[in-house]
Amino acid sequence: MANQKGNAEEESQPAAADNGQTVEGEAAKNQNNSSAQTRRAVVRRAAILTAVFLAGFLILGVIAIQVWEYSNSVAFCSNTCHDVHPEEPGAYLDSYHARVKCTECHMGRTGTIQGIFLKIGHFRHLPEVIFNNYDRPVESETLRPPNESCERCHWPPSFHGDTVLDVRHYLPDEQNSAKNTYLTLRTGGGDPNLGFGIHWHISNHVEYIATGEQKQDIRWVRMTLPDGQTIEYNDVTDPLTAEEIAAAEKKPMDCVDCHNRAGHPFPSPPRLVDDSLATGEISSDLPWAKKEVTEILSAEYPDQETAVQAVETLPQQYTADYPQAAVEYGPELEQATVTAGNLITQVVFEEPGITWQSFPDNIGHKTFPGCFRCHDGKHVASDGSSIRLHCNICHGIPVTVSAGGRPPELPATSLQEPPSHLDPNFMADHRFLASEAECSGCHGEMTFGVDDSNFCSNSACHGVAWPEVELNAAFPHPIPLVGKHAEVWCHDCHQGVAKPEYVCGNCHQPPANHYGNECETCHTPIGWQESATQSQSGQAPPIPHALEEREDCLACHDPAGGIRPAPANHADYTSVQCTGCHKPKQ
Repeated sequence: MANQKGNAEEESQPAAADNGQTVEGEAAKNQNNSSAQTRRAVVRRAAILTAVFLAGFLILGVIAIQVWEYSNSVAFCSNTCHDVHPEEPGAYLDSYHARVKCTECHMGRTGTIQGIFLKIGHFRHLPEVIFNNYDRPVESETLRPPNESCERCHWPPSFHGDTVLDVRHYLPDEQNSAKNTYLTLRTGGGDPNLGFGIHWHISNHVEYIATGEQKQDIRWVRMTLPDGQTIEYNDVTDPLTAEEIAAAEKKPMDCVDCHNRAGHPFPSPPRLVDDSLATGEISSDLPWAKKEVTEILSAEYPDQETAVQAVETLPQQYTADYPQAAVEYGPELEQATVTAGNLITQVVFEEPGITWQSFPDNIGHKTFPGCFRCHDGKHVASDGSSIRLHCNICHGIPVTVSAGGRPPELPATSLQEPPSHLDPNFMADHRFLASEAECSGCHGEMTFGVDDSNFCSNSACHGVAWPEVELNAAFPHPIPLVGKHAEVWCHDCHQGVAKPEYVCGNCHQPPANHYGNECETCHTPIGWQESATQSQSGQAPPIPHALEEREDCLACHDPAGGIRPAPANHADYTSVQCTGCHKPKQ
């Protein structure tokens, strides 16, 4: 029994040990399971947090992208931020760049990071907008350089062939006579060594100094030719000193110096009316439509509201001035009034005093100085040569024909010109050198005028005033071209000579026994000298003595030294001429 009990105890001890081990194993297992669960919970939480973070990041990223895209949109620029100049969006939508975003020009086609910093820089304008304290018209002071904007689409080295333009315009007469002007645009460009035409200016290095708020007054130009030669031109009518040139900012010429209104054009009233007549928005059957609508669009108004009210009086104006036309063309007149009402808001803007003229357009030279800011005959180099003013550098000679007429034959290539035509001052000199003998071989009959009957009666040249051009800057005229002298063609006096001897007798033949050889003593280009006026009106001093045996006036009144010498300007007079002005005292 004792042995059995002992054996039982011995057997129970391993069993208890086994039970202890089992409990410990289960505890360890439970602990492991708890740790695993904890780890899985941590992982789940981390995964959830990561997913939430990523989702939030993606959502915020999408929101940020949408905000960024919207801040770069035309709608944001036009309405949210830049409604300080409401006339600009309308002009933008009417431009060739209407599908180019505002930021692509004003910020350039740059990377996102650079774009963000550029936008941050624009925040400095917020106080001006908030407190309504900004200049009108608004100037884009932060416009990016062309190599970050224009040149991302338009590559400067590319060469452009010639383009023929057909410009329809109407005369301000009763019939609204239609005319077509044809000319060849010579865009050119390309290699500086071969470049020519309009884009020569960006194929070669040209610098300038401009003054004035809108940089319209260019007073100094320097060009560097492909061979390294530099030529400087100074405005001889308002020259800069050497000190002013050294201190001034010199701006390289680029795209926007000419294409400054490529994205926001503001056409002139005549151009708007011409386009409306061409498209039928204003009927060309309505008598005097070009004249009347242009005048009402071109008038000065204190504000836009007054301008709109003025347009509404167009029917009453027709009734007063053209009563028959007002009755016979009632529908056309009503249509013209509606169209003029739409056009007036394109030339007179909401801000009082701001009109289409507040936005100079440097393309061309008809409405604004444009090309004539440099090519005006006034920018002269040290050798006396001026910046070339030749019409055919950038375009061919314009040819005007009546609408419906046969289009002219325009040369497909540039013709070989004689050496005289290549002289830098040719445009000034051709006025003097023109003659039937010299010019008719190439240009046909020489009849000067503006009726477009031949080469030298070109209305597009001689029929237009060019106030910015000064052809006499390099050649000061010896007499002022006023009075009758302003009505004479240059070649009538010059007869093929650039600088003929200035003698009145070349054109004017004095009568017999006239008063000396110095015409200026009595005559001026616009009338008489004061002394001559006195003689014509009988106010010359009378002769205080009888003339008998005293016919030789110079015996006593010789200007060179007599008892009572006559004025020095009488030195060339003879005794027989004295009584022409001086009469014996009654």
